[in-house]
Amino acid sequence: MDNTELRRILLANPFSRHPALLAAMARDTDLQQFANELQQQQRELEDALQVPVPPMLAERLLQIPQQHKPRRRWFTPLALAASIALVSVLGVQLYQGSLATDLGSHALAHVYHEHDYLQQHAQMQPLDEVNLKLASFDASLQDWQDEIIYARYCTFQGVRSLHLAVKTASGYATVFVVPKDAELAFSSQFSDQQYQGLTLAMAKANVIVVSDNAADLQQLPQKLADKLIFSA
Repeated sequence: MDNTELRRILLANPFSRHPALLAAMARDTDLQQFANELQQQQRELEDALQVPVPPMLAERLLQIPQQHKPRRRWFTPLALAASIALVSVLGVQLYQGSLATDLGSHALAHVYHEHDYLQQHAQMQPLDEVNLKLASFDASLQDWQDEIIYARYCTFQGVRSLHLAVKTASGYATVFVVPKDAELAFSSQFSDQQYQGLTLAMAKANVIVVSDNAADLQQLPQKLADKLIFSA
């Protein structure tokens, strides 16, 4: 695999774990720098699209009748305004899940994509702020006791979703809240050499749990089934 093809892989997915790419980056510092720059651009773009939802607006959103709800695509007017300034970056960064056709594969790609960034920015997230983000999905965590250390919007096949990390005895587990209009095949269980996960089909979203510790998958899904409440 030549250098041009390796760079194409990075343009499609700056966080690719392709074995040939990893081996080449270990030998080629220029290629490693290229990957680092693309990864940083992706994070800057995602930060630019992190638009907080004011409490009053969140309440009004919950009052909109179900039959009149638009599809919750991430490309909202506010996101459009941010993306115009970053359109050249966006052109090479819409990689996530480009090869994934199911929820499990897409979730694993996100976990790898965010791993280093999460490690650097993990901190306790107040439950009320997490619930403000969940309000976009007509959901809230009620009587939730576990510490949430990460909460950022992400996309699944172009559909705005939520990426959470919940602190556990072994470290943390990743939770994705993905609206059901994400055009990805349902995968109830999935795994690779490092992670395993499962998907809960809940009222208005698929909730995906991913961890490198099997014990997390025996406890956290039931907690979410009990405490993650979707409005009628």
